[in-house]
Amino acid sequence: MSQAVGRSPIHRIIATFSRAVEALHLGVPPLFVERWGIAVHQCLSSRAREFHTHQHVLELVENADPLETLGALYHDTVYVQVDLGVPEHFASLLQPLIRKEEAGWRVLPHAASDPAASEVLAVFGRKAHEVLTPFTGLNELASALVAIKELEGVLSRGQLLAVAACIEGTIPFREDKAFDALAERLKALALPEAEVTDLVRRAVRLSNNDVGNFADPDPARFLDNTWKLLPETNPALHTASTYSVREYRVALMKMEGFLAQLPPERVFRRWGAEPAPEAYEARVAVARRNMALGVRYLRCKLYSTALVEALAVESGGDVPLDYFMGGLPEPGGPRMKRVEQFLPQPARARDVDGELLQLLKGGRATPSSFDISPSPLATFLYSAQGEASVMAGVEVAQAWWAGKLSARDFLARQPRDGVVGLAEATTHIADTRAEALRELVKLLK
Repeated sequence: MSQAVGRSPIHRIIATFSRAVEALHLGVPPLFVERWGIAVHQCLSSRAREFHTHQHVLELVENADPLETLGALYHDTVYVQVDLGVPEHFASLLQPLIRKEEAGWRVLPHAASDPAASEVLAVFGRKAHEVLTPFTGLNELASALVAIKELEGVLSRGQLLAVAACIEGTIPFREDKAFDALAERLKALALPEAEVTDLVRRAVRLSNNDVGNFADPDPARFLDNTWKLLPETNPALHTASTYSVREYRVALMKMEGFLAQLPPERVFRRWGAEPAPEAYEARVAVARRNMALGVRYLRCKLYSTALVEALAVESGGDVPLDYFMGGLPEPGGPRMKRVEQFLPQPARARDVDGELLQLLKGGRATPSSFDISPSPLATFLYSAQGEASVMAGVEVAQAWWAGKLSARDFLARQPRDGVVGLAEATTHIADTRAEALRELVKLLK
């Protein structure tokens, strides 16, 4: 029996372009398709990207129709806050259309006079001279401009508008009526109502698939994708061994705050008959569960990080997290000396949730580029103190981070056994802090 042979991402992206082109009967020469595929692949291959990569895009094109496929291929080509600007491949294309300024990226007058670009602006409800940021649809608008300028002259006007509408639909977590507004803007472009319905339903479908990981039935995989977003929004995490305890805590705090405040109904959307009511409700229900569990998981991680940060501050100041925790193990390398090897065996608290404990202990679905998958320190504290104590500890930590009390006060208000057990364990790892940590233990006992 012959063994299945895989293809690299660049081959798969070019093949995906080819299938869409053939299905639309466009008659595009293969080298044109190759050029499109290589350009998109290079955008998605930025070293700073961990979630918005070719793997994410290739998952979106499964079972997608040809126009939805083209929208998916292009929808993440521009991601300025991660790539630190527009992709080199498309810089000259975007130069006359948008310009970086101190407050964001300005839509230039040429975008309103260029026939193809002006229709993209109309789909997005944007005008020349507006200043956009990644939080107001900049990346999606710029990605749509790239797609339509690349594909103009090949796709019909209706097809170009369909691709632009798909990419507009991927602006995430908006208020209600976002797709009603998209429909009205498409009608204003003199499209027939039946065509508008098709375009908006396709955009809703891509939008929901783009955030489909929120409804993953496996919470470990949901958290896995959440972890991939952390380095994309926190550049300090790009180098695994150098980010500080505080930088790691800030990254966790931002993600916890985002998930805690996001209504599940703003993750997935429904417009008209897309999707069916039961499918929509099922996705929202799983998202609500995953997000609630994710917030509790992040708060456990925040609490353990808060204790490490406070110990670092009290023993000499902020340092790389690795210096207090021990090094990240390398594939094929020696076993690393790590703080969890010196923690005492905790007594099991009463209010411990088995599912959350397993996520902390067993880890997320796959390893991270900047962190280990299990959470041994959070597991120790959650097991020893229980959920109520850990969640209360996060509230006290937030008061410390807000400047309302000191690191010493925060430590003094936490259960003694957990703080002392961690402090004593860190004396085996942070060699230059060992004496200061021993003195701190005496004060906390």
